[in-house]
Amino acid sequence: MGFQPSKADPDVWMRKNGNIWEYIAVYVDDLLIAMKNPVEVLERLKSQYGYKLKGDGKISYHLGMDFGRNPDKTL
Repeated sequence: MGFQPSKADPDVWMRKNGNIWEYIAVYVDDLLIAMKNPVEVLERLKSQYGYKLKGDGKISYHLGMDFGRNPDKTL
């Protein structure tokens, strides 16, 4: 899918999409996907690779951490 592992952490995969970077962070069997439109990647993981994803919405909790957004929608 065009992702390359980060030099700083090989469990963080990234790719350039136009003028933005997209990321997938992997921890054991948890994924954290940061991109404008993750539907393409989610659908491909499910259909082509047989992933069974429990949650595919906006992040609110991951690996023991709560996440929230400011009024300007920054994480």
